[in-house]
Amino acid sequence: MARVVISGYYGFQNAGDEAVLYSMVKALRSFLPGLEISVLSNAPRQTATSLNVEGVNRWQPMAVFKALRRADLVISGGGSLFQNVTGWKSLFYYLGIVLLARLLRKPVVIYAQGLGPLKQTFSRWLTGKVLNMVQLITLRDSDSRKLLEELNVRRPQVYVTADPVLGLEPGDLDLSSGEKKWHDLGLTGPVIGISVRTWPGTEGCWPVLARVADKLVDEGWQVVFIPFQFPGDVEACRQVARLMQNRSVVIKENMDFKTIMGLIGRMQFLIGMRLHALILAAVMGIPFLALPYDPKVAAFARTVEQPSTTTLAGITCQGLTAAVQEALAQRDEHAERVRAAAVELRPRALDNARLVVEYLKKIVAED
Repeated sequence: MARVVISGYYGFQNAGDEAVLYSMVKALRSFLPGLEISVLSNAPRQTATSLNVEGVNRWQPMAVFKALRRADLVISGGGSLFQNVTGWKSLFYYLGIVLLARLLRKPVVIYAQGLGPLKQTFSRWLTGKVLNMVQLITLRDSDSRKLLEELNVRRPQVYVTADPVLGLEPGDLDLSSGEKKWHDLGLTGPVIGISVRTWPGTEGCWPVLARVADKLVDEGWQVVFIPFQFPGDVEACRQVARLMQNRSVVIKENMDFKTIMGLIGRMQFLIGMRLHALILAAVMGIPFLALPYDPKVAAFARTVEQPSTTTLAGITCQGLTAAVQEALAQRDEHAERVRAAAVELRPRALDNARLVVEYLKKIVAED
């Protein structure tokens, strides 16, 4: 049976990235049952147990080398791996995995990635050089394709698809842990979820968001802060909640993506910074207002026809209040649009796995 290795930001207690990995594994095996999958992970045992894959410690060079050498195909993705906003080490690590695979003469697929931002000239040059060595690229948005063209990546075939998580069907998942969490929190009535994260230049908007959240509570809403990255997002959620005058709920536990999906599915609306908070809301058919700290967030909101604020750096209380009130006034219309968009995007999300499996079958047959 064919064997693939998946490289990405896995095993770091980030619910969005774990949802991406789950979606990839599920989709790949739906097209090729029995596919052997190894995942480079920060928590290899946990990854192996939860997904029935081989977990490989991403920090052990020899283990990584052996996994790549045994692979028929190496997959890099999904998420935003090729960017340098969070530092150069991350970018060089993921480019290094691709380069090592190619040195071992292993074909490489870039899987449903959102590229950038890439700020330094050298980073852009190096990324372009390495990506020109791969065999196939699928991207989750058209902006990434534009960046690929700017980087002079011409050799591999390129397809614009959709984020892998959009390929999930809620009815196929056990979301009971989210239902239990809902009842444990004692949530009743209309509930709005808020997803925030730390990011350079955004902390100044916390007082603004807190005042808007207070106004929502005054109007009868329950406000629940949902962390996606543990424990970093918990602290960001606490910072906003501490600035509020009214009571809110801050979830302090590390939750897996299925629990979060179950929770969001019970809510009436979501206000979010995290891209995969918005993607999971779309999968569950819940309308949202995007708080774009990164162009990818605004791009996704446009894709599923949901409202978005301006960039967070200079947002005012008046501006955010108006955006929230307008979004809530059209909540039913936004819900219809996001549900229709999610249905339309699901086949495109599954195209990532279909294209990979078609290519994998071809190279295995040639061998």
